[in-house]
Amino acid sequence: MSLVFSLCAALAATLVQQWARAHLRPFQRQDSLLKTLWIQIVLSEGVGRLQVVAGVVPRLIHLSLILFFLGLVHAIMIINPFVALVTIAPIFICGFYYIYGVIASITNPRWPYQNWLSNCMLRHIRNPRLILHNIMARGRAIWPGKLEAGLGPPSTELTTESRPQDVRALRWLLDRINRGNKVETLVLAIPATFDQEWSRNVWKAVVGEAQSTAPADVQVNLSPGMPHPREGSPVLVFCARVRQMFETYNNEKDSLNDAACKQMQGCVETVACLVFCADVPSGWFGDIGEVGKVLSEVGHNERVNKPLTIRSNPPFAARWTCLSLVAIRQMVMAPGNRIRELAGFAVSGIARFQLDYGAPDVAAFNGAERIDGYLKTAWEHVEYLHQAFEPQGMSRTEEEIKGILDVCALQITELERIENEANGIDVIDWRISLLQDAMDGATGELARRLPGVLFDQLQQSEPIPIRKAFDFPLIGSTPITPPFIFPEQQLQGLFALGRGLRNILEGNILDGRNKEIFESLASIGNIPMPLRRLNHLMKRQLRRLQDLRDGGGLGFTIELFFLALRQLSSVSLTPESKEILYVGTFKVITSGWVDSKHSFGTQAILLDLVCDLVIQGRGVFSDITYPTYIVDELLELVRKMVDGYGGLRTHIDDAVQELRAFNPGEDQALWDKALLRDRALKAITTPPSQSTPPHDHDQIQTPASPT
Repeated sequence: MSLVFSLCAALAATLVQQWARAHLRPFQRQDSLLKTLWIQIVLSEGVGRLQVVAGVVPRLIHLSLILFFLGLVHAIMIINPFVALVTIAPIFICGFYYIYGVIASITNPRWPYQNWLSNCMLRHIRNPRLILHNIMARGRAIWPGKLEAGLGPPSTELTTESRPQDVRALRWLLDRINRGNKVETLVLAIPATFDQEWSRNVWKAVVGEAQSTAPADVQVNLSPGMPHPREGSPVLVFCARVRQMFETYNNEKDSLNDAACKQMQGCVETVACLVFCADVPSGWFGDIGEVGKVLSEVGHNERVNKPLTIRSNPPFAARWTCLSLVAIRQMVMAPGNRIRELAGFAVSGIARFQLDYGAPDVAAFNGAERIDGYLKTAWEHVEYLHQAFEPQGMSRTEEEIKGILDVCALQITELERIENEANGIDVIDWRISLLQDAMDGATGELARRLPGVLFDQLQQSEPIPIRKAFDFPLIGSTPITPPFIFPEQQLQGLFALGRGLRNILEGNILDGRNKEIFESLASIGNIPMPLRRLNHLMKRQLRRLQDLRDGGGLGFTIELFFLALRQLSSVSLTPESKEILYVGTFKVITSGWVDSKHSFGTQAILLDLVCDLVIQGRGVFSDITYPTYIVDELLELVRKMVDGYGGLRTHIDDAVQELRAFNPGEDQALWDKALLRDRALKAITTPPSQSTPPHDHDQIQTPASPT
């Protein structure tokens, strides 16, 4: 019997080794993380009995040795009792230590010299119910989890649908990684797993399982309104570990090496993929304000808003931008900052500039329209002066210069008149600068790091040159104007030119100063024509202020999203990856649209954006082709925002009138614009549902702007 058991153990060991190699061969050939996990879980479930067979081998060897000793003693006893007794002595000593090891393991669980029998006895004595539990659990884990019909062998190509073993595989990996302190390694590998639809579905299934109400005695640091993960969920633990990585970076950013910065890039990409592609609530990663500070620091160090970074590392640039937009949206809405208060303060400053009193928002609209008129008229006069001195400029004689100035005296006089009427507009600049400073403080200057977004800076010294005051970059023929402009600063550049020409006309200026004035006048030719034709800057800025005051910054963030998307249009990602990332970002940003439904500023921003997309050359978002799926999301949001709106609908009627007036004519290049116009009109003019009561500020909406 000893010989039989020994040979059986040798055969079983050989077979186990052969089976393990055969099953691990496809597992070792895969380079896809989730496909490797799928094969791993199939192996652990489909060949679960392999562990049982492997565990039998040492037991057979133990049994074979015991039988051999008994047979040896029995055989020698028949031949020579004295030799048998001598043989029994060492056998008894070995057996004594074996039995002693079993007893010592039971009395002292830390006894290092354990064996198979001692482990069995220890499990029986410590918890008798554990055996029954393990048998039942093993039955559930092995037999129902076998390779089911239709799954095929591990090497079969995966479909786009997630299956139970796929979800268990990912949970198993997250649990192992969390316990083994290898989160940094997984963070760098996760973004690549979102390239396939199957992988994304697996992640969504794992996250969906975790989104259930946590027990009352579990303290979970989550944002209000976010679904709570189940206690002990590997996803929750993993998110907490990622949150610790953010905190570590924020606390030690001055002393981190390149490897740590690279890990933080992977951390940002991982969070973006989980939030936008796997529906993980951003609150699971902790305080969004702290995350936003880290994003701002990473964006500054990596120069994400530079074209070189966008070309060299497009996935990171796109994912960082999308995650930053979500952080900005939530940081603007966060209680405790003064953004809403200072936005209202800026609106009241524009309203005070209007001479006619009335409802605050109506006065603010009239004041913004008045400032826009000043900018437009001043530019017309300055351009007239510029053309009068072209092309010779300073090469003219003093008599010729004075002769031209005599002819242009009316334009110089008009610039002086506008300067007198615009007295006090500097207060508006000051109030807007307070809001911009509050925005920088609340977001950690994160909005300034976004690609395609420009922020102007208020200069406290003397008027800046015209070229610098209107130094806005262009994408194609469309200027990138800042979200917050300082009208007095722009007007002063134009007024300073008029004052200088007046002094030359009256002979009250030195020759050295003449050269500086004419150089400023000549620099107007270097300003692209679209920048000289900017219209309604203050009215659009007023709507942003009203949106920040009443709408939680929804329209403001959507504008930032479209500005950044314009810059990221050349990112080398697959079309499917772009669509999932950008649509996911837009949905997260607009998830709280109901709270902004009754904000006039928010609605006006969205309607302006739609009109820009349809009408060529209308505004900052014109002449750029945006993806259809994003335009569809925007139109659906507009439809929901205007549906059932209970306030004055003059801004909606103006947008409808402007869209209907757009006629592409026979230009085939504008046929797509015509189709977009029809879709936009359908979204805006959808018959309203049951009207909802208007909010208080709905009673003070701006009147229809004159056509």
